Amino acid sequence: MGLLEEIILNTKKKLVFALPFLVTGHFSQAQSPNESDDFFAEESLPIVLSATRLRQSQLESPAAVTIIDREQIKASGARNVVEALRQVPGLALYYSNGSTPEVSIHSLLTEFSRRMQVLVDGQSIFKPGLSRVLWNNLPVNIDEIERIEVIRGPNTSSYGSNAFLGVINIITRHPSDVDSHSVSVLAGNHGIADAYVRVADQGDSLSYRLSAGYQQDDGFTGILNGRKREDANNREYLRADISYNPDISNQWRFTLGHSQSEQEVDLLDEYQIDPVHPLKVEDSSININWEHHFSENFTLNVNAYHTKSSNQETWRTCPPAFFLTQELGDMYDLDPVYAQAFVSALVAGMAPPAPTSAEVALLAQQAFIRAGQLGTSVACGTANQNFDEVKWGFEFVNHYQFSNHFRMVAGLGIRDDKIRGNSLFDGEPSNNTLYFFSNFEWRLNSSWLVNGGLLYEDDDYVDSVTSPRLALNYIASENSAFRLVAAKGVRTPDFYEQLGHRHYQVVNLSPAVNGTDDFATFYLTPQSSGNLFEETIRSYEFGWFYSKDALSLDIKIFHEEIENAIDGLFTLGEFDPRNTLDFDNHGIDLQLEYQLTDKDKLWATFSHLDHDLKAGRSVNHQMVKDTASLMYQRSFNDSQQFSIAYYNQTMGDDDRFERADLRYGIGFNWGNIESEIDFVIQHRFSKDAFFTSKNVVADQTIGFVRARFNF
Repeated sequence: MGLLEEIILNTKKKLVFALPFLVTGHFSQAQSPNESDDFFAEESLPIVLSATRLRQSQLESPAAVTIIDREQIKASGARNVVEALRQVPGLALYYSNGSTPEVSIHSLLTEFSRRMQVLVDGQSIFKPGLSRVLWNNLPVNIDEIERIEVIRGPNTSSYGSNAFLGVINIITRHPSDVDSHSVSVLAGNHGIADAYVRVADQGDSLSYRLSAGYQQDDGFTGILNGRKREDANNREYLRADISYNPDISNQWRFTLGHSQSEQEVDLLDEYQIDPVHPLKVEDSSININWEHHFSENFTLNVNAYHTKSSNQETWRTCPPAFFLTQELGDMYDLDPVYAQAFVSALVAGMAPPAPTSAEVALLAQQAFIRAGQLGTSVACGTANQNFDEVKWGFEFVNHYQFSNHFRMVAGLGIRDDKIRGNSLFDGEPSNNTLYFFSNFEWRLNSSWLVNGGLLYEDDDYVDSVTSPRLALNYIASENSAFRLVAAKGVRTPDFYEQLGHRHYQVVNLSPAVNGTDDFATFYLTPQSSGNLFEETIRSYEFGWFYSKDALSLDIKIFHEEIENAIDGLFTLGEFDPRNTLDFDNHGIDLQLEYQLTDKDKLWATFSHLDHDLKAGRSVNHQMVKDTASLMYQRSFNDSQQFSIAYYNQTMGDDDRFERADLRYGIGFNWGNIESEIDFVIQHRFSKDAFFTSKNVVADQTIGFVRARFNF
């Protein structure tokens, strides 16, 4: 039986529940999400695409939304997408190493972006196997971005379980909006060197943008434990974005991306021979989107995608030979706690603890004999942490407009995830997910608007879950609106949390430890206990949005109740993910945009959060207590700009990140070539490591120069 046949057989009963959402499209009228919705939105107001999958003005959105547009990205001088996100209130950001940023909203900042859904042009780039977002392998240059929409709060009713704390949708420029070629280069201290080239063309029915780029820097290079960190990284990427409109009713868009990166890893294995080893990551994706307009009021959108990522990480290591013995490994498999206590006692020169059973006693005796034979000798070989991850899926989405007062979107999707990595899993685990969703917008009258949504999701490891949302907007005027939002979100465990089993085999071993075998397994082989279930969040929000003339303001007061969050350690010594964490969040987000004069503009954000721990260990270090950003831009004339920015992020344990940025840009023309040069300086207020003690900086100031040429 083929893979597709097996998936269909496993899910055909579930499809019955979704049929009403799709069949309705043949008997209803709808509106394309890409056409003008004048009766729903004032064109002068910002338009939001990501909150409900309906095109809405920010005035009528059922969520708190931050929109970072091209002007704001340019003014920030950001070198990559993640740095532009520092302007989002309540968003926490840190780097687990020089090339691996992690983000979260309000709480639970961890080494992996487990609870954030990240999209590029509406397509998820989230890797569910290990709950990762490969920010460093994103094949999108920051110059290609039209805007970034950030939904600050749970949005699982639209995008599924990974939209637990929020959604980041990176919207690139459509190929039909780009008609020039471009080249840019960037260079600075700390080994910073970037390059980017774009070829683009427009036609009546066919438009395309082809781009390639390269980035590198030295990462964190401070002194840690008396030694300079080795943390350099580089990446190369290619992207093709093609749109084809054969007629007025059909629109096709094809995107293909490929990236490969290499970074130095210096703090993984205490027994590794070399102080640093390479981690190589390749990521490829293809996405095909077809949009068909049956009428002015009914549109069908079909999306198909496939992604594959490959992590290659090998290193030479020389652990104590005793740690590779079969006897010690067998004892760990039988009683992990006793085996670790046994090793600790031997290392400390103490007598082993009393065995916990007769079987353990026999293995302890054998292991004690082997320890005496091998003493402090070491055995050297090659270890790896290689794994591959594949995701593919289909999604069918219908947009309907029943009247000038009621419209909705409904969709059905299927996704298959698979991961393979002998150091992290047994075999090749896979997960088949079926989901369907619907969101509606109902205009009761000129002042009251109701938004509702529901998503149903079912996968192979967790029982079916639902995520509802209900919002009421009071449109006080054409410039002001209040919103009340209640939402429930869920997050299902990832492969690593549910099925992780770490076991590192050392190959090409010398000398042999177990007979004549030239391989052996390190004795620590922890694995997840499994039986994890979904996390839940209940979110309640009161918000006010105001936009008139030069001023735009959004205020959000929120209360969040998070239950059964998965917590625990994920180390070789202790691997114990469990649904043990309950806590409440409450606080306020503010964001402001103000055009002071025709030459001066100000952006400002602030967020404050308090949390109440209900169950589990303290997670103060993962909670974002305060964030603030302030950016001012001065346009001297059409060709010269100056901007200054300040960013502050304070965690619940008072760990703080502060930085000030300066940018000066000047533009000029050489014949038909439009040119621009940016000078950017970023200064951290402290050399202290942020969030994790290993990330120490050698210099508080980073500077770079970027030159762009469009022709």
